[in-house]
This record gives sequence, C-alpha cells and structure tokens, in this order.
Amino acid sequence: MNLAFIGAGKMAEALMAAIIRAELPISPFYIQASDADPTRPAALSKKLGIEIAPSNRDAVQWADTVFLCVKPQQLDEVLRELVEVVTPEHLIISIAAGKRLADIERRLPGARVIRVMPNVCCLAAEGMNVFTLGARATAEDRDTVQTLLGACGVAHELPETQFDAVTALSGSGPAFFARFLLHLVDAAKAEGLSEDDATVLATQTMFGTALLLRNSDLSPEQLIQSVTSAKGTTAEGLAVLDASDFGALVKATIAAATRRSRELGQANP
Repeated sequence: MNLAFIGAGKMAEALMAAIIRAELPISPFYIQASDADPTRPAALSKKLGIEIAPSNRDAVQWADTVFLCVKPQQLDEVLRELVEVVTPEHLIISIAAGKRLADIERRLPGARVIRVMPNVCCLAAEGMNVFTLGARATAEDRDTVQTLLGACGVAHELPETQFDAVTALSGSGPAFFARFLLHLVDAAKAEGLSEDDATVLATQTMFGTALLLRNSDLSPEQLIQSVTSAKGTTAEGLAVLDASDFGALVKATIAAATRRSRELGQANP
C-alpha cells in the first residue's frame, strides 16, 4: 500500500507516526507527504523517514490510499487541484472537520471516499478515530481504514449524521480535558503543591480514571459512588461542582463545538 498525506500538520504527523510505530506492512518508504508549507514534509522526512512529494498531484498519482489532512477551509481548493488525478482506484480518507461525504464525492467523481474524525491522541497510539463510509466505498475499504486507524488507537464506525457531535466530543475533547486538567493543577498549586508535582498527580489520575472506566464494567456514576464517602473529601468537592453550573457549562461547550462543525460543513462555495 502506498500512502499519501495531503497536508502534513500535527494530525497528519500523529497518524503517520502511529502507523509506522505499529509495524504494519507499510514502511516509511511507502508514505509520502505534501503541504503548502514545504518545511513540514521536510521535517517529517527527517523525523519519521517518510518521503517528500513534489506536489499534491504527484503524491496522489503515486499513491493508492490518500489522507486529506488539510484544514476544512482549505479542502475545496485542494479538491479542485486533485480532481484530474484522482481515479476510481483511489481510496480517499478525509479528516477535514465538518466536510460531508457527498460534497467530497461530488468533487471527486468516481473516487471511493471515507470520512474520519481522529484525534491527537493518535500520537500516543490511543486515538479515538470515528469513520463512516461513502457511497462507493467497499467492504475491503472498511477493512483498510480499520487497520490503519486501529494502529492509532480505537477505530469506531458511526453514521455521518452523528459526525458533528463526534467532532465536538472526541475530536475537540482532548483540548477540553486538558483545559480541565490545567485548572486542577492551578487549584492544587494554590493549596501548596508545586506545578510539577500537581501535573504528575493530575495527569496520572486522569489517565488512570479513563483506563479504569474503559477496562472495567464500572459506569461513571458507579465510579463516583465508589470514591465518595459520606462527609468525606470527595463529597465536599462534588458538592461544589453540583452547586455550580458545571454541567450546563459542559453542555454549552459541546453544543458550541457541534454548531461550529455544522457551519464548516455548510461553508462551501
């Protein structure tokens, strides 16, 4: 399999690094990248050993599987550039937030298209990668994308109608979790911990909580109950959260990100 990455930003780097690290039958020699900023493919070539494509069109003509890793606002221009070189033999995997399958398929007639919402946790091979198949994608294409995304963490198929919420939750979610962690660290510093110690404690606690919920039958509610004792420290802290607009704030955060995903999908010329 020859893989081309159109766009060589942080998300493309995360996917490439995870695929290479997983030791699939895809060596760096079979991965090419192109980008509007030529320094990015050059940096990734030095870091990961991938090949540098002379242009987007050259990358597509060389590859059979193409990741579109450009910003949503740049996708239309890239598709106009590639329409003459994409064929029905190409599997196109788009990670552009908000951009609909039907629109990409209309701009690339005949191409097999899969839409993916990954997240940056692919850098740790623990990404949450949600995908949905286009009208011309095959069962073999599903197997291909599951293998590639599985190397980066978890691959999960959902209908495209749910992708705006997916984008808000798992796509943007790492930033939301990290923001909450920053506030935990700041609060612990105010109580006397050093920033380094508070960061270690908060990060490991977040990681351990996620791992426990993933690997056990505990629901979040059951975990909360297991940690909370009457008149204890956890109960005292939860009382503050429960008396605040914390839940409403989280709902508003996800709603805003979901709304923006919808707007990006509608912003077509």
